[in-house]
Amino acid sequence: MSLTKVLCQRPLFKDGVILKFKDAGVEIRHRNQGCFINVPLEDQQEVGQLLRMLQSGSMSSEQLAQAFPGIRDQLSELLAEFARRGLLTENQKEMPSSGVTGRQFYRELGRFLARFKKRLPPSPFWQKMADGTISRNQLIGYALESYHVTHLCPRLLAPSLANYESLTTQKLLQEFLVSELHHDRLIENSLNSVGIEKEQLQQMQPLPMTFAVCSTLGVLALQHPLNFKAALMLFEEDDKKFHELFKQRCQAEKLPSEFYQPILLHAHINDEGAHEQITEVLLAEIPYVSPEEQVAVKKSLGILMESMVLRTHEIIDYYGNPNNIIPRCFTGS
Repeated sequence: MSLTKVLCQRPLFKDGVILKFKDAGVEIRHRNQGCFINVPLEDQQEVGQLLRMLQSGSMSSEQLAQAFPGIRDQLSELLAEFARRGLLTENQKEMPSSGVTGRQFYRELGRFLARFKKRLPPSPFWQKMADGTISRNQLIGYALESYHVTHLCPRLLAPSLANYESLTTQKLLQEFLVSELHHDRLIENSLNSVGIEKEQLQQMQPLPMTFAVCSTLGVLALQHPLNFKAALMLFEEDDKKFHELFKQRCQAEKLPSEFYQPILLHAHINDEGAHEQITEVLLAEIPYVSPEEQVAVKKSLGILMESMVLRTHEIIDYYGNPNNIIPRCFTGS
């Protein structure tokens, strides 16, 4: 699976990056580190032009993909590797000269997420539901991992109240936190219907990417208020088509209505509470978002979305293996 990991609007090689073109590829050095890229003969011209464009930083990632169609499929991974090695930065000179209001930024985030989602591979969970190959345990696994998110949610949101905010924002965050209390009881009822007891849930361990997603939200809540407010829009989206398909597959697998109805009710509660608009109302209280903050938030959302995709794959892989413990309960004995 290849995920887009570079979200620089205008990627630029850092000062001091040196390129040495050789017969079999290109050596790239920056201070005391470097790498060598093997480049097929047919791609050498485009790769060379790409690297020179990165030295000027005059083109956006989207423009680079259009300018070099022959290596478009490898471009994201190539830029991601440069970023991982600390070779890339953002060309601030090409960034917008002024910031935007929170309301404007919310609209831009909507467009950004729509573009970014198109780059991600289709959800394997959705695909397996659509083609009827999803298993009973995988459906239950989805509920088990959802339980972790709803159970931990109030504690993940609470650190945001420690930040200095306007009275309006503080009230919005408090009300949102209160609205999320006890949602885990719905999922708990769902799991009880398929024989998973409360005592088991207390000993249950989340999958790594479920833990990573939850941890990310908690860190953002405490340390990065703007990123946190933007991230909430990913957690509160209600996909009606997904939940309708989920209901159909549960019925096909003979799962009781007591299993899927609480999950659908939880989604309905979020929808009725206009939870997907929480980011909009929070950002509306922010008078100015700088260009640097805009880039930082988009990078943060991109990483979080990729984590959610990886989480979906883990659910399919772990709960699709009949040899794995379900639920994931580890007593230490």
